[in-house]
Amino acid sequence: MLRVHELTRRFGRLTALDAVSFEVAEATIHGLIGPNGSGKTTFFNLATGFLAPNGGRVFWEGGDITGLPPHAISRLGIARTFQNTSNFANLTLRENLVMAARNRVRTGALARMLHLRPARDEEAEHGRIAEAILERFGMAGLADTVAADLPGGTQKILGVAIALATAPRLLMLDEPLAGLNPAEKVQLMEILRGIREEGLTLLLIEHDMKAIMQACDRITVLSYGTLLAEGTPAEISRDPATIKAYLGTEAA
Repeated sequence: MLRVHELTRRFGRLTALDAVSFEVAEATIHGLIGPNGSGKTTFFNLATGFLAPNGGRVFWEGGDITGLPPHAISRLGIARTFQNTSNFANLTLRENLVMAARNRVRTGALARMLHLRPARDEEAEHGRIAEAILERFGMAGLADTVAADLPGGTQKILGVAIALATAPRLLMLDEPLAGLNPAEKVQLMEILRGIREEGLTLLLIEHDMKAIMQACDRITVLSYGTLLAEGTPAEISRDPATIKAYLGTEAA
């Protein structure tokens, strides 16, 4: 589904990602792990058009999307979150999700400008999508709350909901569990497993190894910008190089 070939990015003398190649299979949860500074977020930025690579290619469903801008990549069906909150702080939760759902716009600009029936119907559909996602994420009671007024953990979960509202086929989440309490972590992982069962593909950067090992079908390990290991959770948990570089001897 998503494939990168020898993807490379340099910042001056620092090579943040060095000829990394791997593939994310459809309808799986794929983990991307590694120590801080290993190139994980740089990979996300390259794959979603926020950075241009110095070398290598990014392929989506067989087509070369290297260098496309973020909005074009989003329209292809790839959505991502950021380590910090990913929302419009001055809008309500419902308004945030409606804004995200407009990634699905099919009516023309003139129809929307004149508020014609097709545009009104589509806007109503966006509202229904927003309500359904709020319900799914347990946020229906907060629909009219301004996003800035939410606790930090709830804002992180809202960021995932916003990404889902864009109707992606691949959802890329950058540390979605960071800042969440234990109950919120369990809730979010249950939601993510549920949407994977419906056919959505997920790529997760995450430092919560318990969650990664329990949820992922496959894991890619980066270290200092290079591909260190790749395999199932069981294989990664036994890999000596991964244990030494990241997991620690307690994972052996």
